[in-house]
Amino acid sequence: MRALLLLPVLAVLALGTALRPSTAAPSHTFRIADLTPTSSFNDGTLRAAGPLSRLAGARWGGPVTAADGESVTVYLSDAYPVDPAVQLEAANFLTQLYHGAELSSLSLYLAPLTEVQSICGLGTGGCYGRDQIVAPGEDLPDGTSAENVLAHEYGHHVAGNRDNAPWAAIDWGTKRWATFAQICPREATGTAFPGDEATNYRLNPGEGFAEVYRLLNFQKQAWSTWIPTAWRIVDQSFYPDANALEAAKEDVLQPWSGPQKKVWTARLRNVARKGRPPRVPRVRTAIATPLDGDLTVRLLRAPAGATISLQNPTGKSVLPAARNVLRTTACGQRLYVLSVRGKKPGAFAVSISTP
Repeated sequence: MRALLLLPVLAVLALGTALRPSTAAPSHTFRIADLTPTSSFNDGTLRAAGPLSRLAGARWGGPVTAADGESVTVYLSDAYPVDPAVQLEAANFLTQLYHGAELSSLSLYLAPLTEVQSICGLGTGGCYGRDQIVAPGEDLPDGTSAENVLAHEYGHHVAGNRDNAPWAAIDWGTKRWATFAQICPREATGTAFPGDEATNYRLNPGEGFAEVYRLLNFQKQAWSTWIPTAWRIVDQSFYPDANALEAAKEDVLQPWSGPQKKVWTARLRNVARKGRPPRVPRVRTAIATPLDGDLTVRLLRAPAGATISLQNPTGKSVLPAARNVLRTTACGQRLYVLSVRGKKPGAFAVSISTP
């Protein structure tokens, strides 16, 4: 997605007009069957706000009702002859991809490759940004299908409309997939580079997710069994197994809705000791973190002097004791131990917010 920087928008639009073919280019029939297991292209980031609106005098199309009844916004360059059937085919293709409510916010612009590159960047096959996709209306010169480009870009649109707090899903991938693919631990160890637009393009998990999404839709249509194949756009380390595909699918169809919150209540109790004053031992509970993200623990009420602390399952301290709030980021850690310690007996309540 981010291999090349874009030209300034006004210059881009002027260049796009100049590069349009003098005769109408052939239109493409978008078919879900034309998704393939491999593809080869770089794409770019559509950075400016509303660039498609600036093409209003050089395009045709708009909202169209797809075969399943959904409204999809599809524009085509005026390099193509006006043909509502082509616009409808593109809309029908999009509705056949795994998608959610984010489809209604999308604007798709189809154009000849020369015009696509004038908008997205030289050498690119398409781009995405701000709920807008610019994609070619025909297959790429190397044979990569227009469907592969469009499915990949729609993967970016899915990520751009998903929450993966505290990270941006457009750069890190969606919540469940990014957790399964260990993007946070990989970023920490320098084997994944979220949002990298240059040197580490192939190790950008935003690109990895878009390719997983494309492959997920190919599998939906064509694969009855899993057959690993080489990738050309992103590093092979992002290549999904069945579990990664299922995580991505769940992120599309049942988006992560935010932190899970609960309140843990218990009591600190005096424990008698023969010949010695009673003591108040600490009380513990396990906190499961099946997803990476923010973990917040807040002491709501407790006897005076009580503290909370976090450890890993082996007993190693994660955060030192605090009297009110503990905050950390679950990054590959699936289980924590919360301890409440006090000098006096009494009831306590702790709120726990997990990703």
